[in-house]
Amino acid sequence: MDDAFAIAALLRSGLPIAAIASVSGNTSEAMADRNNRVLGELCGYPGPYLRGVEAGAVADRIDRVDLRAPLRFVALGPLTNLAAVLTHCSEAVLVGSNLTSHGRFPPWWPHEFNLTKDRAATRAVFASDLPLTVIPLDVARRLCAGPRELRDLRGPLGEFLRRHSARWSRRSLLLRGSRRFPVFDLAAAAYVLDPSLVALEETRVRLHPNLWVEYGAGDRRVRVVRNLDAGAIWERFVRLINAPPAGEISSAPRPRS
Repeated sequence: MDDAFAIAALLRSGLPIAAIASVSGNTSEAMADRNNRVLGELCGYPGPYLRGVEAGAVADRIDRVDLRAPLRFVALGPLTNLAAVLTHCSEAVLVGSNLTSHGRFPPWWPHEFNLTKDRAATRAVFASDLPLTVIPLDVARRLCAGPRELRDLRGPLGEFLRRHSARWSRRSLLLRGSRRFPVFDLAAAAYVLDPSLVALEETRVRLHPNLWVEYGAGDRRVRVVRNLDAGAIWERFVRLINAPPAGEISSAPRPRS
């Protein structure tokens, strides 16, 4: 559900959007595509929508269409699609890894399946020379929402996000004793919308065989988000959701995101 928050923020931001692509994660690729289209309609987004590489022999599969570079690829789930279009990208932003825990099972598992769901894709992305900006889970989890925050969201889009967040709030209550739940992927959107909302650091990483991303080691250069202004990010998000849609969202011929 947290990917819906990120997608809604990006679509309502007015940034030029190349496309929304579906990928399987905690749901199927086909269901992700259907969800993207419902959310896009609520945001006034005219398309295009691209199918993930798992969709089979379809004409609008992400690796079969004419993607115009340079693209900034915002990966909110497993890296399957990103690995398939690396040569079209000038930068990728992804949510995953952990700054404070080692191994394949860091805190907040199974959210780490962004990196472990498609191991080959993760290895391909980290082996490439594509500039990467990484938002670790233990940083992104500082951005939380619950019933009190969700009440600030207005209109049909706000109602959609509240309704589909209800089970996450109930799950958080059972697991953590609080109805507030992390909105991990919104941190990625916040970085794209306004880098001043996060604290970035250039560093090196090593990707281990178990897909643990070790920071401060190896030869792979990345930018990592070390901190974020959760209050400012949520305030910006509420303004975007509550603002009336400003006509059709641009689908520029050489989009950036």
